[in-house]
Amino acid sequence: MGKKKRSQMNNLEIALDNISAAFREGKKAGITVEKDNWRDDTYKTYESEVKTMFRELAKMIGENDKRILPKYTNAETWDRYFEHLAKKYEQGEITADTVQKRVHALEAFRHMVKYTNVLGKDTTIRVGDKEERLEYLKERGVCRSKDEVTSIKPTREVVEKVHSHIDRSTHNGNTAYLINKLQVETGGRIRAMLKLEVKDVNFEKNTITFRCDKNNFTRTIPLTEKARNILRPLCEGKKPGQKIFTIKNQKGKDKKLKEAVKTVERLTREAAKKAGVYEKNKRFTTHSNRKRYAQNLYEQTRSWSKSKLKREIRNYIQMQGSNEESIKQRIRNELYRINRYRKMKKKEIKGFSHEHLRRMYVALHLGHSRCDIVLRYIKPDPVRDIYGK
Repeated sequence: MGKKKRSQMNNLEIALDNISAAFREGKKAGITVEKDNWRDDTYKTYESEVKTMFRELAKMIGENDKRILPKYTNAETWDRYFEHLAKKYEQGEITADTVQKRVHALEAFRHMVKYTNVLGKDTTIRVGDKEERLEYLKERGVCRSKDEVTSIKPTREVVEKVHSHIDRSTHNGNTAYLINKLQVETGGRIRAMLKLEVKDVNFEKNTITFRCDKNNFTRTIPLTEKARNILRPLCEGKKPGQKIFTIKNQKGKDKKLKEAVKTVERLTREAAKKAGVYEKNKRFTTHSNRKRYAQNLYEQTRSWSKSKLKREIRNYIQMQGSNEESIKQRIRNELYRINRYRKMKKKEIKGFSHEHLRRMYVALHLGHSRCDIVLRYIKPDPVRDIYGK
């Protein structure tokens, strides 16, 4: 049989044809991403990965869904896809190397389409920001090695030292200082902090809500007294939809989110260098504040009984509104994961131990649901057997 006419092809078949054309023409033109030269097998590898991704996406949303066509795809669809891969990684069904390779492959495909015009002149595809996606995966613990997570787990003294070196003499400097302080009290990611609006803080219920955080996941956590003290003056006199934090450009106008993030990260980095805690593979970054938050939570649970831990986890889940059921499912997935080896060895299946529950409590407040990921944030107490007696 000859090749199908375009009118006879479903959307997945058209997408695969587009992918082949983009990489074929990209290779002919010598188009690369970042590196000056690619080997022939680099084009083949990325093409193969992108085709695999589109086939898997078709299984998720249907092979004739409009979003399967590259010109109609969007970042939200790919966010959902990589959330799917993160879950597979958490269940041990895919390696971190493969997941990260697919992020780079998708970016390569975007690049090929943009510079080959295979989908039409000046056509670009919307697949999301590569760096943000890699950051999200790192947050989920989908890393090739523990060494990739270079931000330090700071002591309280180190945190205070860095914060004290942030130059507060300007609007942006003072804002960066307050964001760093609030991160330690809420565990909010830097982007989530800059997206906060007055309506996201409920002083009556004593909560703060991070809406559409990583992977568009919304979470609500209780406020500490320090967090209340930081937020109250920032919210006073503002309308519900107004931003709590703003970063200004030289003309005094609000910077876009991506640029605002860079400014806060730069000011934090400069303060860390002055404080002497910014070295290769051992750096204080805005993410270090989240690690301090996690350590504080973990230490708080040290004297809690198993029943209290379960009760507090239930209370947290009940605060999450429409996300309640998905969080429960993620917890069930984690219990399955930690018993996977025992099932293979036909050993007794066990529930969460006291230490597991401590780590789960911390994980949930960070927006995660895996006990082992918490080890990227905290220095755990010595435990002879995580299951206990």
